[in-house]
Amino acid sequence: MNRRAFGERVTAMQGSLYRVAASYLRGESDRLDAVSEAIARAWEKRGTLREEAWFATWITRILIRVCVDIQRKQKRMTPVENLPGIPKKSDSCTALREAVERLPQKLRTMIVLYYMEGYDVQTIARIMGTTKGAVCAGLFRAREKLRSMLGEEE
Repeated sequence: MNRRAFGERVTAMQGSLYRVAASYLRGESDRLDAVSEAIARAWEKRGTLREEAWFATWITRILIRVCVDIQRKQKRMTPVENLPGIPKKSDSCTALREAVERLPQKLRTMIVLYYMEGYDVQTIARIMGTTKGAVCAGLFRAREKLRSMLGEEE
């Protein structure tokens, strides 16, 4: 894949990559760093992409790995909000957004990829390195948890 084709494909996916990073990371700068790092890694490893048709799946998977790496590093740090004397920010997120953020990471990723990014179940399975059945079951569990968190009845 040449530089121009790579650039065009990454540019077309920018919003999608950012939204996936947002499902993992809270800070704006962390999200942007993750997307930038994923693009840089993808450029370096572009020779390992076997099929150009899978570019979106491939780069999304790289991004997820970068986000997990950033999360690991953050666990070792003390958030500024937890320091004494720092006022806590008021949370203006909607109830649904808050509920999605409380889901376990794997389920949250499935929800974001399926409902926000429009990936089909088979593609999500490839991105996450699991089976189609596991994704279907995960989406079902995620919807059930969201229903119970939001207090909705079937």
